[in-house]
Amino acid sequence: MISLVNVARSFGSVRALDNISLKIEAGTLLGIMGPGGAGKTTLCRIISGLIRPDAGVVFVAGTDMVLADAKTIQETQSRIGMQFQNNALFEHLTVLSNVVYPLQRLTALGEREIRTRALERLAMAALLGFENRLPSELSGGQRRRVALARACVTEPDILICDDPTAGLDPVTSRRILDMIAGIRYQAKNTVVIVSSDVLGLLSVCDRVALMWNGEVIVVDTPAAFSEHAHPKVRRFLEDARLPMGLD
Repeated sequence: MISLVNVARSFGSVRALDNISLKIEAGTLLGIMGPGGAGKTTLCRIISGLIRPDAGVVFVAGTDMVLADAKTIQETQSRIGMQFQNNALFEHLTVLSNVVYPLQRLTALGEREIRTRALERLAMAALLGFENRLPSELSGGQRRRVALARACVTEPDILICDDPTAGLDPVTSRRILDMIAGIRYQAKNTVVIVSSDVLGLLSVCDRVALMWNGEVIVVDTPAAFSEHAHPKVRRFLEDARLPMGLD
């Protein structure tokens, strides 16, 4: 479903991605973790086609995201749901209007079906009753849930969640991750989550990846990752203050 080979991306003198190779099988729930500046957001934006790499090969849902023309990339992007790190909600629109926006832009559904599907996603996110509020009237966790409802309202084949738990308390963070896992279970889609909630990722993901200085250091199952001998894995788990050998 998603394949990156020797992908590199720089911003000025900063090397954000350094010859990354990564394969994500269809239907996988992959968690990506790592220290700040590791390149996690850049990786998400390359997979979603928002930016192109300086070098390397990127295939997403059968599309060459490096060589494809703009129309083909847009068609592929219509199969991708993206929850942005900053939520990217339209502050002047209500919660409901934010969620229906992708359906209005990307589908030919009628207004009644659009509203029905949007309300179903808000119900999934425990936000019924909030549809007429503005984003400024919501808590941080509620804003995250609106962004998640909007990202999955088109029933995408691929869902990318860039740090959906940032700044949230542990209980709310786990609720968001459980919600994403529930979406994958129901939709059978491919999900990529970037999160600093390491214990949460290890609990809900099929596989986890550690990024460090623009490189993917390790990709493994949660159980194997928590016992991995790589020194950067050990250091990362110690810095996260997690017990070793998690069940």
